[in-house]
Amino acid sequence: MGKRAADEGREALYPQIDFCEFPQGVCSSDETYGGELQWMVGFFEWTHRIQEYDVDGWNYIEKLKEFVDGGYEDWSFVDAVSGILNIGCHDPPCAGFGDKAVDPHNKRDRNDTFQRFLNQLQVARSFRPPPKPTPLPTSKPTLEPTNGKPTTVKPTQLDPPTETPTKSSAPTALQGRPLPEAVEAMEEKIIVSQDRFADLLLLSQHPSGEMWPSYLYTGSGFQRALKKMTSGTGPGEKNFFYVGDGYTAKSLEYGLVNMAAFVSHAIVKSIHYDACDENSYDLVNFRYPLSNSCGQGGESYQDEVCEREDDVGLECEVDTNMEIMGVTHAGWVGAPPPMYCGDRNVGYWDHITGLEQNEISYENNGGRSDVRGCCWWGRGGESKDSVTFVTLCVTSSLIFFSNSFP
Repeated sequence: MGKRAADEGREALYPQIDFCEFPQGVCSSDETYGGELQWMVGFFEWTHRIQEYDVDGWNYIEKLKEFVDGGYEDWSFVDAVSGILNIGCHDPPCAGFGDKAVDPHNKRDRNDTFQRFLNQLQVARSFRPPPKPTPLPTSKPTLEPTNGKPTTVKPTQLDPPTETPTKSSAPTALQGRPLPEAVEAMEEKIIVSQDRFADLLLLSQHPSGEMWPSYLYTGSGFQRALKKMTSGTGPGEKNFFYVGDGYTAKSLEYGLVNMAAFVSHAIVKSIHYDACDENSYDLVNFRYPLSNSCGQGGESYQDEVCEREDDVGLECEVDTNMEIMGVTHAGWVGAPPPMYCGDRNVGYWDHITGLEQNEISYENNGGRSDVRGCCWWGRGGESKDSVTFVTLCVTSSLIFFSNSFP
């Protein structure tokens, strides 16, 4: 995506941005890129972790098509996607990204948002159906079946089947690139639905409790990012966002369901809170260690490495002199300020007084009291599901943004 790829001779979407030196470029893209970068990193993560998911017979694209072909009735589809995105498996509870088997959080919120999105796009017009009532017993026994008599003397003889059925191979997209027909159909749908999309879905909760238009996640930024992820101006060889196959009758529906699943997760973990950076949430004795920047839940972000076969070795080198501060933070009263890292020991945030205390060293749940050479990454606040899940796996000295799924 960035300068490192360009320096190594690979095609890059943003060749002038060094994400290792300036990771906050993801969350500071309003003026330079019109807010598209917040969406772009989410799109990249989605293509990697969700669209390519194929484990134990559960293939995401196949299940997506089954959901559409089945008449939008099996809502367990999006629950399975929540599991993949949130904890790494489609059949929770599972250990996923940790050592303890857990269920995905906010599963119902994600599912309801997914259904609401489909409604607003006028794809599926019904929410999760209630269970069918148990039929009342009848007062009379059912009649015995009668043996019907044939209406013809001889049974009708069917024509013999053809010797070998013919099969027409479906057209394949070059290196995953969607067909122009699929892209055009999706773009037309978005243009028609853009006002409804922004007014009803791209909303964030203000500290007052009111819902206001999101500042970070805009419809125009979404459209620009989607254009790049479907036109081939940077996604590479296989990072195209799925917008349908372009040749079947339900192509557009397939693409819209993929988009609905993507945006519904973005809304629950990022857009609703207008968040891009990870929030400090891990309490130690009712205080928030400032060293949460180096890891929450007992983790050490500085020691994270890229494990995917295509990403091994792409983590940034640790820079103990790096000083950087986040852009966003939680909006509730008394919430800790944006996370930061630098060459210093730190203390804690007192949410009762609303003040930062630096008089004493204060360890996080990983035993860390300083913020040297680490910084946070996109954990969605509590898990690896943000819109800025920053897909390039630039860990260590890089800030992986959270809560930004987009």
